Amino acid sequence: MTTYSHTYSITAADMDKDYRLMPSAVVLYVQDAWARMMSTLGMAAFDLIKENKIWIITEFNAHFEPVETFWSEAVETTVWNSETSPLRIYSDFRITKAGTGQLIAQGYACWSILDADTKRLARTDAMQQSLPVVEDLALGPHKKLRFPATGDLLKQADHHTNSLDLDFNGHVNNRSYLNIALLTVPDTFLNHNAPAHLSIHWLHETFENETLRCLLFAVPDTQGAFLHRIEKEDGTPAVEIYSEWRPATHYTPVAETLHRT
Repeated sequence: MTTYSHTYSITAADMDKDYRLMPSAVVLYVQDAWARMMSTLGMAAFDLIKENKIWIITEFNAHFEPVETFWSEAVETTVWNSETSPLRIYSDFRITKAGTGQLIAQGYACWSILDADTKRLARTDAMQQSLPVVEDLALGPHKKLRFPATGDLLKQADHHTNSLDLDFNGHVNNRSYLNIALLTVPDTFLNHNAPAHLSIHWLHETFENETLRCLLFAVPDTQGAFLHRIEKEDGTPAVEIYSEWRPATHYTPVAETLHRT
């Protein structure tokens, strides 16, 4: 097995109020398909926890095609591992419309293993002999994207984490951060625009009953691009998100700008 594919039908939980596929659902499909692939190899989260280890995702990069994907459509998510290092595994992905093969999004994610007690990175060498890695299928170099400098602060908002934000490890789910971040972007912008590029860096874990501060910044000299920084109460960065947007195809493009706070 070199690649793994799974088909998902877009449900109400995966769509926004305009019935479009949400960016957080793309992250979900990629993570779920990769977890399914790793479970066939005996390397899923429930396999590693027996050794007191846990998977974490540290980076996600996706380029979105200018195609709208709506509720009830089926999408096929294909994942494969394309590069490894002693501490990291890079998995590429491609999401297409089921049946037609029309490309929706593609990119890669970076995975590491933590010791469940010490929370230190654990080496992946032992599993690499059993891990299919197809370097020839890599969609591009896996270099950590350096985010541009922040411009004006457009908005900030606090979020008190609750049980609905958590994953099965008891951490705030990494997809929750993306939804928290997008709450700072006005509907007047989101209603008329769709993501073109999304890059997420997860930096520090957070838990239930913490207050997270989400800061939304403009990106100088780049129209339709934003930087989100989500910080813990002591100022420690938890997540950074860089996004670029294009006019949504099912609306007449409207020149809209964010109101600065």
